[in-house]
Amino acid sequence: MDEGVPCIEGSVVTFPGSPAMKSCTLSADSVIQGVGFGTGSVVGFDEQGNLWRCNISRDTVIGGIPCKARTEIEFWPSGGLLMCTLSAETEIQGVAAAAGSLVMFHDDGHLFKCDIAEETTVEGFPVARGTDICFFRDGGLSAFNLSRGMVIGGIHCMAGTRVWRRSDGRLAGCTADGASEVDGVRYEKGGLVVFSEDGIAIDYAEKKM
Repeated sequence: MDEGVPCIEGSVVTFPGSPAMKSCTLSADSVIQGVGFGTGSVVGFDEQGNLWRCNISRDTVIGGIPCKARTEIEFWPSGGLLMCTLSAETEIQGVAAAAGSLVMFHDDGHLFKCDIAEETTVEGFPVARGTDICFFRDGGLSAFNLSRGMVIGGIHCMAGTRVWRRSDGRLAGCTADGASEVDGVRYEKGGLVVFSEDGIAIDYAEKKM
């Protein structure tokens, strides 16, 4: 057990068969592994003693990210922030993330997921306000919701629906905005168009509107 962590009596949980601390509720403000926690926060550790899953008692800034009180945060074993809920609208790596958004990061610190605070354009694509957007480890756009219809990879994709991309930028899937035929597969308006790794259209779903 880490004797340097001030815990409320009776709150300490250890790993089965080990004295190593799994979690406890803090009895005082404390800085643990470089992160400041308020009294009443529940701090959790992995079996190697690294901060893992915690619940913060008050708004806390971690690595420049404002995290909301009484929500769960999670860390990578390296100490980097994996997940939190934003206490305020925040620009993260050039993206305006909405207050209350669940934000997730790749293990190298690049943004993985957040909700968009306002309609914006990312890599030339119009992204709808209040919807979640996802990125690959290299920062490339992975998935998003269109704020208006547009042609992507030769497919007319419907406004207000989800678009998925592959890491090389090719279209992986979208919802058809009109009756069309792709690689011999017939899609009605509203049909989900899905492409395999080699770029071949898959007869995945069809919806008539």
